[in-house]
Amino acid sequence: MGETGTSVAQSSGYAPDAARTGKTLPCTICSTESGCETGFADIRLFRCPACSHCFTDLASLQVPEQYGTEYFDEIHKNWNEHPDVGLFERVYRIITERRANASVLDVGCGKGNLLRYLRNRDSRLSLTGIDIAPSVSKDGIEFLRGDFLTWKFDSKFDAIVSLQVIEHVTDPRVFTKRIVELIAEGGLVISNTINEQSVLYDVARLARRLGSRQAYERLYSRHHLNHFNRASLPRLMEVSGLKTIAHFQHRGPIAAMDIPAPNKWLEAVLRAGVWGAYVLGDVTGRSTYQTLVCHR
Repeated sequence: MGETGTSVAQSSGYAPDAARTGKTLPCTICSTESGCETGFADIRLFRCPACSHCFTDLASLQVPEQYGTEYFDEIHKNWNEHPDVGLFERVYRIITERRANASVLDVGCGKGNLLRYLRNRDSRLSLTGIDIAPSVSKDGIEFLRGDFLTWKFDSKFDAIVSLQVIEHVTDPRVFTKRIVELIAEGGLVISNTINEQSVLYDVARLARRLGSRQAYERLYSRHHLNHFNRASLPRLMEVSGLKTIAHFQHRGPIAAMDIPAPNKWLEAVLRAGVWGAYVLGDVTGRSTYQTLVCHR
């Protein structure tokens, strides 16, 4: 789940079980000292008592996630082959309603699906994407390969978009600070991520307690370092100097879900279960994904 990442810490070494040692870590959103809630394998998950944000202890990871070509072409093949065009259209309308010829930066653009969609919708937009994965500039889209945090951009942008990216970064406050540095006065910041308070997460946690760990370990795997809820995501933006103007929940395409299964029958069963969690999330107001729109 998730399509990309920017810079992921290359820290290594195994930390003792934090739950037993009493180790605490500052929350990656509000800096409140937080204790270890649970863990599996070499992953230790901490929970903030103030904003309920969940995050991974980076020092516990023996092998951090690698974002090579296989991450996009194999591990998350479905995500790239079935882009969320409904969300893309909503992003397009949000940007162009504010400025028709906006300059747009897609941070962690992956294979460039959003940028190609925007280009097909409107030739007036100036489109740039950056990722550590390789892409070739074409069709009026400039793709940059490198680290968003250190790249020397020539100008600021009218809109900066990051879809399914912020959960991958090691320090969300540094990431958001960099966005604020690059957004033009009055510009838009659109950030999309998973909602940890969604029904899908609830089902995964329940299944784990009942002995089925696959969904839980998939959601809390090593490539997701921060698990945002509906309070912690806007709080991060606000402490960075951005003002929230819209915050909506939604589902993603079922076909885009990467569900490892030993056979097609079991995959179909699991996919049906995800669909059910999506529908229940919509009904209860706790959908799987959340998108925040802010301005400077």
